Amino acid sequence: MKEHIFTLFLTNILAHTGYSKEELFTKTKNMDIVAAKQMLIYLCVNRGIKKASIKRYMLKYGYNLHDVSISYAMRSTQKYIKEDPDYKAIIDKLIQID
Repeated sequence: MKEHIFTLFLTNILAHTGYSKEELFTKTKNMDIVAAKQMLIYLCVNRGIKKASIKRYMLKYGYNLHDVSISYAMRSTQKYIKEDPDYKAIIDKLIQID
């Protein structure tokens, strides 16, 4: 139901990072790609998109997301926002979709 919001956040993140969808939805330990994925999850959860919906939308791109990954993404992103004003500024920019 809120897939269009997920897609808008995804578009913002891809534009900001320069990654392709294929790169973003690849399992990797590259911290920049991981952070971008975590931002996407954070933005979606804070917008009220249910975890099950986020998992379903990401699966459409071939990325199997688990509940524990969503929780970890939320904690990590909140920590970065608290510790790094630049990170908060990026989130504030990416959240603008209306």
